[in-house]
Amino acid sequence: MGKKNLKDENNTLNDYTEYDIFEKWKKLQNFPTLGMFSALTKDYNEYAQDLLQLNQILMDLQKYMSNYWLQMSRTQFEAIGNVIMNSRSDSKSNSTDSERFRLLVIDAFEEAYSALFSSKEFAVAYNEVYSKQLDFVNYINKIVEKYLNLLNIPTRSELDQVLKDLQEMKKTLRNIKNAYEKPLRK
Repeated sequence: MGKKNLKDENNTLNDYTEYDIFEKWKKLQNFPTLGMFSALTKDYNEYAQDLLQLNQILMDLQKYMSNYWLQMSRTQFEAIGNVIMNSRSDSKSNSTDSERFRLLVIDAFEEAYSALFSSKEFAVAYNEVYSKQLDFVNYINKIVEKYLNLLNIPTRSELDQVLKDLQEMKKTLRNIKNAYEKPLRK
């Protein structure tokens, strides 16, 4: 009996609330903090959502890349098959050192890849891959800007705006200078 009490006393796994990660996170959030950690913990749901969205973009990109490379592989195997079939039918191009064999290989691959690149399926696959790559880059830029804002570091869009303002100021100064110099020339 004493052994059972000792086991129950030391076995804290029975009390799952002590190991509830959300409860631990809430307690951690209530600690007084300095610097960036308090700002990061304040909006952790938003950051978790960003990571989930980025993961979804990467999964879609992987799916589209698989389709893209599947089409490329099929085309390559089709071209190799055509080379083998055509080299067997032409006895003069059996030797892999011959000029005819080289031309046969070039023609087979050119024909296969030209057909692939002009197909609608390949255009859709390429567009999906390219689009998801752009989505990935744009989402990473969005996350980086958010963190730079959090650290009070100028973001890319802020620097772009400053450069745009500088260009406008230069143009205005040039116009003022030209307007000032015109009466002096007369």
